[in-house]
Amino acid sequence: MNQKGLAFMKEIKKKMNRFLTIKQQKDPHDCCYTFLPTGDVFTFTQGGILINQFRGNAKDGSLNNIYLRIYHEQGSSSCPLLGIRSASTLSYGGNCLQYRGRAEDIEYTVTFRPVSACWFWDITLAGCGQTVDVIYGQDISVTSENNVYTNESYVSQYLGHSVFRGANGYVVCSRQNMPVAGRFPYLQQGVIGAGAAHYSTDGMQFFGLSSKETGIPAALCGNLADLNLQYEFAYTGLQTEKLCVSGTKTLSFYGFFQKDHPDAVTKAAYQEEIMAAYRTPLQPAEPMQALTAVTIKSTFDSPVSSDPFSSAEIDALFPKRNLEEHRDSTLLSFFADDHAHVVTKDKECLTERPHGTIVITPPNLHAVDSALISSTQYMYGIFNSHVVIGNTDLHKLLSTPRGSLNLLKNSGQRLYIRLGSAYRLLNLPGLFEMGMNYSRWYYKLDDDILSVTAYTAASASDLILEVESRKSISYDFILTSQLVMGSNEYSSDIICTPIDQGFRFVLDSDAYPGLHYDMTLPDCSFTASDDRIFFEDDTPFDETFLTLSIDARSSFCVIVRGYLGADEDERPAGYSFAQEKRACLDYYSGLMNHFCLTPAAAWKQADILNETVWWYAHNAMIHFSMPHGLEQPGGAAWGTRDICQGPIELFLTTQHYELVRAVLLNIFSHQNRETREWPQWFMFDRYSINPGECHGDVIFWPLKCVADYLAASGDVSLLEAQIPYDGETTASALLSHIDLALSNIRETRMIGDTGLITYAGGDWDDTLQPAKENLKQRLVSAWTVALAYQTFCALSRSLRAAADDLSDPSTRQHASELSSQCSTLAAAVKSAFETILIKEDVIAGFLDCGDTYTYMLHPCDEVTGIHYRLLPMTRSIIAELASPEQASRNADIIRNRLKCPDGVRLMDRPADYNGGVSHLFRRAEQAANVGREISLQYTHAHIRYIEAMAKLGDAREAWDSLFPINPILIQDSVPNAHARQSNLYFSSSDGAYPDRYRYAEEFHLLKSGKIGVKGGWRLYSSGPGIYIRQVIQNILGIRLTADTLSLDPVLPAEADGLQLRYDCFGRTVTFRFHTNAENAPGQRVRIADGSAELSAQTAHNPYRPGAAVLSRDALTHCSGVLDIFIE
Repeated sequence: MNQKGLAFMKEIKKKMNRFLTIKQQKDPHDCCYTFLPTGDVFTFTQGGILINQFRGNAKDGSLNNIYLRIYHEQGSSSCPLLGIRSASTLSYGGNCLQYRGRAEDIEYTVTFRPVSACWFWDITLAGCGQTVDVIYGQDISVTSENNVYTNESYVSQYLGHSVFRGANGYVVCSRQNMPVAGRFPYLQQGVIGAGAAHYSTDGMQFFGLSSKETGIPAALCGNLADLNLQYEFAYTGLQTEKLCVSGTKTLSFYGFFQKDHPDAVTKAAYQEEIMAAYRTPLQPAEPMQALTAVTIKSTFDSPVSSDPFSSAEIDALFPKRNLEEHRDSTLLSFFADDHAHVVTKDKECLTERPHGTIVITPPNLHAVDSALISSTQYMYGIFNSHVVIGNTDLHKLLSTPRGSLNLLKNSGQRLYIRLGSAYRLLNLPGLFEMGMNYSRWYYKLDDDILSVTAYTAASASDLILEVESRKSISYDFILTSQLVMGSNEYSSDIICTPIDQGFRFVLDSDAYPGLHYDMTLPDCSFTASDDRIFFEDDTPFDETFLTLSIDARSSFCVIVRGYLGADEDERPAGYSFAQEKRACLDYYSGLMNHFCLTPAAAWKQADILNETVWWYAHNAMIHFSMPHGLEQPGGAAWGTRDICQGPIELFLTTQHYELVRAVLLNIFSHQNRETREWPQWFMFDRYSINPGECHGDVIFWPLKCVADYLAASGDVSLLEAQIPYDGETTASALLSHIDLALSNIRETRMIGDTGLITYAGGDWDDTLQPAKENLKQRLVSAWTVALAYQTFCALSRSLRAAADDLSDPSTRQHASELSSQCSTLAAAVKSAFETILIKEDVIAGFLDCGDTYTYMLHPCDEVTGIHYRLLPMTRSIIAELASPEQASRNADIIRNRLKCPDGVRLMDRPADYNGGVSHLFRRAEQAANVGREISLQYTHAHIRYIEAMAKLGDAREAWDSLFPINPILIQDSVPNAHARQSNLYFSSSDGAYPDRYRYAEEFHLLKSGKIGVKGGWRLYSSGPGIYIRQVIQNILGIRLTADTLSLDPVLPAEADGLQLRYDCFGRTVTFRFHTNAENAPGQRVRIADGSAELSAQTAHNPYRPGAAVLSRDALTHCSGVLDIFIE
């Protein structure tokens, strides 16, 4: 670092603090309008409510704007009227802003003025007969600031739009259906003085996918969509009718905000209030003052995207390719050596969700460890973002991108390159490669290929960025980093301390004193600055926007090292990408016991599963160790239900028992002594943060996991482990924790002596939380009852077996007593299930235990109109609660009523939506968007359907059901699937309906496959771990305990000759499967080691012959190649 950079970095970097603020003084709770000195919107707030959605910045401007479009004989031209993107001059009058300029031969003035609960953009145009229209765009959220900064996509899903047509054309009314402190904020937007001829409601309509490359709103190329699209980017677009500007023309766009709109929106109300405010004359609070223009330096040009790579160039870079994805003759993606997934620019331009990945330090497989670094990386030139060590919510070094279209280009870490006389931001590459611990971007320049590689070290919390010209051509670069040092950007000042070859950033954390990051550029000279380098007057607007100017280099490297405390362990001075990549590949291979499928002949589905196991292992370890995702960047906590499924099921499947034990001890330390339950979620590091409440199923999951762990590992010492309760220091044996939880179930969750269990705060489907408090005690979820039965049975068996092995007599007696209690509870639950919850051979989704039993989500349901619910049907089979006859009936109902081309749905129709007002269920009736659980095809639930089909022995159905939810070449299985990323788990399959009303009307199109389906949120789910378990344990049938191997394959005919390489008890075994017919219930498994048939016991399965069980000793002494005959 040169001396200029060193001196610069000694300062405290101030968060953004230069604003133009307009406040209404009548009421401290009235709106506050905050603008940047460029005239771009930063925030519109009312109390703690953020009305807009994205905070602009001086370099990129704001996402809201007003565009003047001028029509010519040959077409039209458009120009923005507001902010840094415009040519306007700006004046400030204390309570108003004024923008003036000239577009071609039209002079314009735009005045922003708030009046009461309204704001107006008053527009005056002066021309000589030109034909124009005016397009208004405003991003909106209308909810608490914290909710928006946590996840702007989520708040958009609950912002319900209603569009009406009145005297001035279209009016868009938006109600936030997710309550904020018991209120439902409301925003209305429209036009006065002209007619709004067209409208749109989502930024995906307004900006379009093309904006990822061009940065130009697609709306400027035609008319707005005139469609109420309820997606994940709430953005109001209004387009006036065509106007003839002969002389002077005036019009206004308005926004009208209300703190609370408790009822559904049925009309564009408040017109008198709006017009009264509009007629209020403007009286500037102070003389209008012309502000100094903010101008971007001419040395900065528009972003640059790579040219496409030719087939020959791709062949040279990736000679070995598998599972190629094409559209017509265009290559979209493929898998390469070492399980790398490569995406072309052509595919990125087709997908609504941008291609991206998360890379982390490979987690410890022996203990729960927070000393890991993580980075989120996106194809469109975000080389690192959301960089954290440990807690993914509270420890951010670099910011998280906002939105999915890359419209604001200041987030994370990015790179400018000087091409000719100007710096240009690297945007879309020609190719984007993702691996287990890295991403690589390939930019095809005029005479060069520039590669950018970002990767994590394999054994240290270090993140490395390497930039290289393949032809060793030197360039000037500027590396930008939006610093956070906390939870969100713009929240705190940043303290930088110079160190050798870089600088240190320290986070003020009581939980982790001394937590810090070191950012260094080894052997590289650079000049450090902030965003002032972009502007003509060299004035900074955001000192926390770090810029590093690097001159005349053909390559350079940046290393970010994360430390959870002040002490620093010894780490390498530099890294080799090839070595770190190899070490991470070895890690994941070991994690998955060197899993590899080899078919007897070319078989695409086997290839898909090989890649899926690798990538889902990657996804699962992120969910486990650094919980967050691409669409869900907020995380940092373990959901009690989630950690007890994906991670524990994965680690039990792969025999990582030591890690499972560590996870269980952590979970049980968060049990609350007073409530005797676990919270819905909790931070598993040093932060004591949890919501203090939970759904009704949560209490069963830790108990079930203990039972599963004991059965798999035989480690009865877990029951004697001393663990404190949440917030306490005095420890109690884990067995006492179990006793406490069981006492809570007996005393507070059982409805009299019926054997029924209360719904309490909800069950697995988070959208079906009861809207009324009294339903928590009256409602029964049949799924929760089935889970409870499975838990009681498993715990009874495990505690009974453990009692024989425990050395302490009192502990032995205690375990035996609890085993008996569980057995009694199981019998009561089974009786209630069979005699009450099943009516006319159909399991009720819910039972309302009022004065009389009311069956809900059942054919006789006259309340919701929903007749079938998936979850209790599959869980009752998995739990072996349903009789064989009932299990068969369940399977028939699912296939006939709930199965669609893209998977099985949670119910046979969606819950009612009436303007977002809840009557029975909360989020199911509030969400305006058709996504996540609302879509009813939640991938996690479909995976449990696979498990149920395997339990029944339906090989065809179980095998085929693996692929409609697998993103690799998904259109082979689901022809109506939209393009989506292929190497990350997607949590739902969402019907491409614009809103909830069309969804209800045309729900049948999902079953026929006559409507498209889109991939939901990615990666952050317990689903990847559960999917891997289904493949290994329930499809291939390899189930291991501490001293047995159970073989229970459920495979279709085409699997004949399939080989699996897999580590068992520390040695690699090859399993060869032989099946010449469909594996149907009633078939048995025979095992041969060469010519010798191995003796095996048969496990219990109430629906078909069970697994063949070998002793560990038999496996230890076998040849290493076992033939599995399914006969």
